[in-house]
Amino acid sequence: MGLSLKYLSRNIVLLNFSFMLIVFVSFAYAEDSLHSDIQTFVNTDKDVVSYEDKEFDVTVKDVNVLISNNLQILLWGVEKVSPNKTIFNLKARNKLEKVIGEALVSCTIKSKEEGKSLIKAQCVNSQKDDLSLFLLQNGFVSADRAEIQGTIFEEPYLEAERKAQENNMGIWALGDDPNSSADRQGKNFMIGAIFLMLVFVFALGVLGFFLARGFKRVVDVQNHSLDLAMKERDLKDKEKLIIASMIKSEIIENKAKIEAYLVIYEEMLKDFSSEEGALILQKTGEIIQKQPALSRSVFDGNTNKLDLFGTIISSHVIHYYARIKTSPDYVEVGPDTPVSEVKEIIENAVSNAKKLYDISDKLLQSFIDNALIKEIS
Repeated sequence: MGLSLKYLSRNIVLLNFSFMLIVFVSFAYAEDSLHSDIQTFVNTDKDVVSYEDKEFDVTVKDVNVLISNNLQILLWGVEKVSPNKTIFNLKARNKLEKVIGEALVSCTIKSKEEGKSLIKAQCVNSQKDDLSLFLLQNGFVSADRAEIQGTIFEEPYLEAERKAQENNMGIWALGDDPNSSADRQGKNFMIGAIFLMLVFVFALGVLGFFLARGFKRVVDVQNHSLDLAMKERDLKDKEKLIIASMIKSEIIENKAKIEAYLVIYEEMLKDFSSEEGALILQKTGEIIQKQPALSRSVFDGNTNKLDLFGTIISSHVIHYYARIKTSPDYVEVGPDTPVSEVKEIIENAVSNAKKLYDISDKLLQSFIDNALIKEIS
């Protein structure tokens, strides 16, 4: 009996020890798993941002989604707000397909999720029209305020959404449930007909009253309203021309800076054709400015007034200034840097500067074609 109790006590001790060991290992595993999950979340949550432009042959999948082969492109800066309105979404998709046409779209990639064929990008069609801005102007989507906050596109995008809402376009013209509109029309047809008849009779009475009591007063009020509208339009036209002239001056100033930049770096590029120039670089090193330092103060001060230019020109102006950096990037080239690598950096910088120079000319020409500025001599 004493031996059995002793044996039983020893087994109980071993069982307790085993249980404590299992609990300890479980807690250690759980803590390691939690740490791993957190680390995985942190790593996968980082978007790979690239501001390079790429062209895609796309098909419109949804009002704010394009597809190119196996890649899904989610339009940046906007969000879909009518997932259950099938007819509306089909109409919006058809409009977007017409704007894109058969041409390629050019997209600036904003973010990309690791391991997924999904990117967020800001895309323009072959006419350089911003697709996100087009959808906002027609009321097909709403602005994604979290994405555009603090960017140069925040005010233009919000302004486009506001105007679409004021004009009852797209989603802003829909009721609570468009599928029930036919039922509502059937139920309210008789009431509406009676109401319209009463309104018509009342309008005739009011019109007769005003005609009898003071037709001249009505005409004077109308003329006054017309004068105010014409004055307001004249003021907007003058403001538009003033802003266009200021932007023209800033673009011309930027062109001069680009020309000076090209003179320096094209001359530097020529030096690499000789062995003597390459040897000097290897001895002394160099600091290369990747972009010219350009001005954009006029644009930044008038982003809320770009709608005066119309949809197309305002889109061109926004995308022109999106390429401009007031504080350019620099690359330090040391004696150990291969000459071929330095040459490639300079060639890319010169090529990008020439493209920006050409875009400046095209933007000025669009101002001239739309009578915003006079011909530049």
